[in-house]
Amino acid sequence: MVLTIFAFILFLLLALHDLVHFPPLTNIKDLKKAESESRRFTDVAINGLCGLIPLLLMLWFGPHQPTWSLRTIKCIYGLLLLGAFLSCWVPYFFGSPEEHRKAFEKFKNTHHFLPARGENIVPNTFHVIMHIMMLVCFILSLSL
Repeated sequence: MVLTIFAFILFLLLALHDLVHFPPLTNIKDLKKAESESRRFTDVAINGLCGLIPLLLMLWFGPHQPTWSLRTIKCIYGLLLLGAFLSCWVPYFFGSPEEHRKAFEKFKNTHHFLPARGENIVPNTFHVIMHIMMLVCFILSLSL
């Protein structure tokens, strides 16, 4: 039940963070300037599905999850966490190419609380919250 609640919150964060303006956590105006409408909706569809599939599996099978469903839930949360780690946390601590840093400029007018590390990207507060939710969902899924 706890995982289902966290999964629902993570789904909402993944599905809405590129569409809904939550100042100062998101800045849709800058995002619209940096990315096309079709790119944003593609990102929303992919991210939303990554949050929706485990949630639907949990709701459909309840406490009696088949093995394939448990593995799917764990894999999706693990891959989401790996993607967050590689795209945000490795570049934050160790740096990244200029092209990768430029892609993160669309988040410069959002709230950040982590200290700058040279020219490395700094994950904004919204992404930190979302990544913590991914970690919580992954850890809770391991107990299934």
